[in-house]
Amino acid sequence: MADDKTQKSSKPRGFAAMDAKRQREIASLGGQTAHRLGKAHRFSVEEARAAGAAGHRTRRQQQEKAAGGLSASPAGADAETDDETESSDEAEHATK
Repeated sequence: MADDKTQKSSKPRGFAAMDAKRQREIASLGGQTAHRLGKAHRFSVEEARAAGAAGHRTRRQQQEKAAGGLSASPAGADAETDDETESSDEAEHATK
């Protein structure tokens, strides 16, 4: 009997056992409920822009690290460049 409890089942159980279509249906219901209850987060334009910039910085740093750190720019220099780009983008959109 003790051996039965220690053996793992090879069959998927629960959510993993469902087909992909049914999993998407269930996940969709959860997202709809969160929005209906006002608990879902909605990104503002500024938050989305900041998240994208952070992701790009992280990826660039990972690539530089994988390449042996060939870049000579300090870690904080990227943030200044992103801010300058955003300012010029905003000015360009304001003039259109």
